[in-house]
Amino acid sequence: MKRVLIIGSGGIGRRHLRGYLATGRASLSIVEPHAERRAEAEEMFPLEASYAALEEADLSSYDLAVICAPAHLHVPLMQRCAEAGLAFMVEKPLAVTMDGVDAAIEAVRKSGVLARVGYIRRIAPELLAVREGIANGKIGDLRLVYANSGQEFPKYRPDFQRTYYARPEMGGGAILDAASHTFDMLIWLMGRPVAVGAMHDRLVLQGTETEDTCLVNICFESGAMANVTINQFQKPNIARTEFIGTKGNLTLNHSILSFADDDSGQDKETHDFMDGLVPTEAHQARFSIQANAMLDALEGKPCHLATLEEARLNLMVALGAKRSWTDRTIVSLDQ
Repeated sequence: MKRVLIIGSGGIGRRHLRGYLATGRASLSIVEPHAERRAEAEEMFPLEASYAALEEADLSSYDLAVICAPAHLHVPLMQRCAEAGLAFMVEKPLAVTMDGVDAAIEAVRKSGVLARVGYIRRIAPELLAVREGIANGKIGDLRLVYANSGQEFPKYRPDFQRTYYARPEMGGGAILDAASHTFDMLIWLMGRPVAVGAMHDRLVLQGTETEDTCLVNICFESGAMANVTINQFQKPNIARTEFIGTKGNLTLNHSILSFADDDSGQDKETHDFMDGLVPTEAHQARFSIQANAMLDALEGKPCHLATLEEARLNLMVALGAKRSWTDRTIVSLDQ
């Protein structure tokens, strides 16, 4: 059994707690400064230990930390783990500014500890199938991606005005919170981004200081391009991404993956990776898959979860997108 320390027991922290418990391979402890939230977690989960502050925990006695604190706290927490020689996964986004990011990554590199970032979609079977199809040349050379997603965010998170989401300095908003998942997918499939241009605004959701809509265009080192459109107020829940290659297209509509290579208007192949599954249960199950991937990585097995360096590129895209609209310019990411 590996000793795993979950830092932060809010919504995402509890998903990780359930995920690691389901593996049957970990004993769990938490760090939670909020007394009421800590008491709830102590009642909900079979915990080995519970701390009000990170300083109370002997980090050297743990095998893995999962950082689930708000994003503006990620950099110092990564530094603490590196100093303690403690492997960790940090939730997305990596940070909310570039301040201290490079120093933290360098500290982790020097310490030699395992470190990954919690972009959960990397373990989704439908996205793994997309990656395999692209790698096998199914659609030829990938040159263009259209990604469009939207949902009524307050329906799924009715307390959003009282959470990190409402505050840009804590990593909220359509770009850092939602679009960064898409940015990670694009970086994983298309390589290094080199330029970004965007528009963004708060069009509907009141009671926040963050944008609920973004239109982002990204150019990659290969010359390929991507268009990302996200809004968080529309009634239909839409998640559609089209991967356009020189020999055909792969289209991912939620969990349904389709392939077409002519102008007949008919798909040659279609597969629903969620067929027969309850979406909420399937989503939680992915946290168990991710937990097993981290535990496997601790044992030296290969791990394709996002690296700190990839998450740094992701953050540069997000911050570049914000600056692009503020400055009314295309932002170069060549740095």
